[in-house]
Amino acid sequence: MLNSKVVLFIAGVLIFVGIFKPNLSFIVPNKTVDVIVNPDLEVSRPIDEVLLEKAQAVTKAFDGSAFDRNKDGQRLALLYLDLATLIELDGEQEVVKTTEEIRQANSLSGTMLRLNLKGTYPGLSDAANDLLVSQIGEDIVPLDSNLRAKAVDAFRALAWACFEGSK
Repeated sequence: MLNSKVVLFIAGVLIFVGIFKPNLSFIVPNKTVDVIVNPDLEVSRPIDEVLLEKAQAVTKAFDGSAFDRNKDGQRLALLYLDLATLIELDGEQEVVKTTEEIRQANSLSGTMLRLNLKGTYPGLSDAANDLLVSQIGEDIVPLDSNLRAKAVDAFRALAWACFEGSK
């Protein structure tokens, strides 16, 4: 008898939740990733003029924003430096094998840090994608040493652009 009352209670709670959909977010704490922001982060300005021009378009996407561009820009800069390092060191392990995998890593990276930047900096995503495409193209091809080096340069340029945008 006790067992059926427990099952009936649980069923009632589930029906209540299904109908009224209460906000239960307090049960599971929101875990955000905290990154120590480093104002002395060393990133190099792109040497290639085309890459520099594309990077400056990324930097301009931070202009005039009411959001915390200092923190967001530096977190993105650190993220892009990490992606550059991953791709550069990946020649031996080959986790990232194609240009499509680079584009996917780029699109998922902000989500992984829980940056939630969608719509925050108009034009940022397009400018970053334009810079990346200018280096690795739009085709899905396996990475050779030349494309791998271009991808590393692209992510380092993105890191510089985001860091500059954070100022």
